Amino acid sequence: MDNKNAAMARLQQSIDAINKRLAIDSNDLDYETHLRQKRQLQQILDRMKAGEQK
Repeated sequence: MDNKNAAMARLQQSIDAINKRLAIDSNDLDYETHLRQKRQLQQILDRMKAGEQK
């Protein structure tokens, strides 16, 4: 379980880092790429959290 919590923490850190990049990226292509990455990571994190609650 400790490995899962560590993985979830790393995912959240990645999402937070992408959020910071979104605030400073003015190039539309970069913004869309980062937004897509953030959504994918958030979906993974949400699934992990949902599995933890079962």
